[in-house]
Amino acid sequence: MEPTPAPTSRKTPLLPRGDRQLAALAVLVAKYWGTQPWLTLRYTTSDLFLPVATGYETAVSSREQAGAARPVLADEILELDQLIDVTLYRVKNRLVDKYDKKKAPKHYLTVGIIKDGKEYIIDAERTARAAALLTLVAGLKSEKIDGGEWGTDFWEPIATRYNELVPLLADTTGDIAKAVAHKDTQRALVTQVLYSIAKVLDANYPDEAEYKAQLRAAGFQRESY
Repeated sequence: MEPTPAPTSRKTPLLPRGDRQLAALAVLVAKYWGTQPWLTLRYTTSDLFLPVATGYETAVSSREQAGAARPVLADEILELDQLIDVTLYRVKNRLVDKYDKKKAPKHYLTVGIIKDGKEYIIDAERTARAAALLTLVAGLKSEKIDGGEWGTDFWEPIATRYNELVPLLADTTGDIAKAVAHKDTQRALVTQVLYSIAKVLDANYPDEAEYKAQLRAAGFQRESY
C-alpha cells in the first residue's frame, strides 16, 4: 500500500493579482501606515503614499470606464459594416438600371465605389469608408437615383452614424492606451511600497503568528483573494 501524499499547502498570496483588489488594498495599507509612526521607509512616507494609492484606485476606475465604452461602439460599427456590404449591390443595380451593365461601372466612383481585384466595393478601411459613404450619399443625388427604398433615406443615416462612430472609436482606443499606461505606472509604485511595508513588518515581528496578525491589521491577506 502506497503512502498517502502529504496535502499541498495553500498560501494566500501577499498581493492580489487584480487591479481593483490591489488598489483597494493599497488604500487600506496607506491608511494603516498613517496610524503607525514607527513604520518608516527610506524612499517614501505614509503622507506621500496615500495620494499614490488613491490615484491608482482612480486610474483603475478610469481604465475600466474607458474599456467599457469600446465594445459597444465596436459592435455598432461592425453591424453597420455588415449592412453596407450586403446592401451595396442595391446601389450598383440602380446604376445598371440607369446606364446598363456595361456602362454602370464608369459611374461607380461617383457613389464612392472602388475596384478591389475583380470586385467593386466601398473601401473597407474605416476612415476611408466613412468618407466614401458621404460620397455615396452625394453621388446618389447627383445621379438622380436618391429616391425610393434604397436611396438617401436609407444611406444618409448610415453615413452620418458611421462618420460619428469612426472618431469616437479612435478616441476610445487612445483613452484606453493612456489609461493603461498611467495605471501600470501607478501599479508598479504601489506594488513596490506594499512589499516594502510587508518586509518591515516581517523584520519587526519575528514571531510568525504575530507577523500574520499585523499583516491582517494592515489589510494584507484578505479572504477575497
